[in-house]
Amino acid sequence: MHKISSKLCHILGVKHKPFGGLNMIFAGDFAQLPPIQGENASLYGRKIAIGKSLWHQVTTVVILWENMHQRQQSPDDAELQMALENLRYNACTQKDIAFLESRASVSDDVFQNVSVITSWNVHKDEANRLGSICFANETSQTLTDFYLEDNEFQCAFWDQPPSNTDLKIPGKLSLCVSMPIMIQRNSATELGMTKGQEGTVYAWQSCKGSRGQHVLDTLFVLLQNPPSPVQFDGLPLNVVPIVPLKARVCVNLPGNKHTMITREQVKVLPNFAMTDYAAQGKTHPFNVVDLYKCKSHQSLYTCLSRSASAAGMIILQGASGAL
Repeated sequence: MHKISSKLCHILGVKHKPFGGLNMIFAGDFAQLPPIQGENASLYGRKIAIGKSLWHQVTTVVILWENMHQRQQSPDDAELQMALENLRYNACTQKDIAFLESRASVSDDVFQNVSVITSWNVHKDEANRLGSICFANETSQTLTDFYLEDNEFQCAFWDQPPSNTDLKIPGKLSLCVSMPIMIQRNSATELGMTKGQEGTVYAWQSCKGSRGQHVLDTLFVLLQNPPSPVQFDGLPLNVVPIVPLKARVCVNLPGNKHTMITREQVKVLPNFAMTDYAAQGKTHPFNVVDLYKCKSHQSLYTCLSRSASAAGMIILQGASGAL
């Protein structure tokens, strides 16, 4: 709220009125996760306090009751919708909990290779690592490791998980054809190349680095359900090229220390798991969630409400403890 108001005040040149004097309409699912804290804690806290005071100036609230995620109306779907409605306010009943526990499963073939929603980046990284190995074995392929063109000091970070950096850029990408991936950067929104867009590996072009390592030059991604069809000359429909981009990233070191490095890599990750933040705004016909150590009821709600139906949802673990 503070950021929106300050930007509008600057654009309109009206500094003494909230939102530059404009009347505002806010739309969204406010039961989902709050913004990620990315600034100095003290500064962030002051901006949050100002944002809350701005929020208290909202005069009219319109609640839309039609559920746009779960459109089916079986008895189980009705129970799921009631559980989610209660979960929005952190007020699940014993009946809600019993229903959600009934969706626990770990071995239904229809959910194979469906991306698992989890609350922690370290869990996501390990699920993606294991999922990549399993996918390669199941499709009789070998994973190809693509490294960065880094100096000797930075080579020590190649095998660290993506969550060890602030921008979640991996030092090593292990890929094979048809493997599910997720784009991690907005590079061309009009062409479906947006952060969070899912797809599969179609092909790649690579070269040899200065240490003989494979370096990814271009990754060709087959987009999954893009907003509109995408056609590049010489490429099949919905296949887009993703190229490496250079960025300054902060890397975590042992002893709670950090260092800044420059990293050039194609900004994609395997998509066998995603965080609750990455799942926001998505609707999954098949939704697999891991509720173990979910951080809040907003996290629980975000994970579970991605489901298009009760039949298309399974909970791997953590339902009892989290609720």
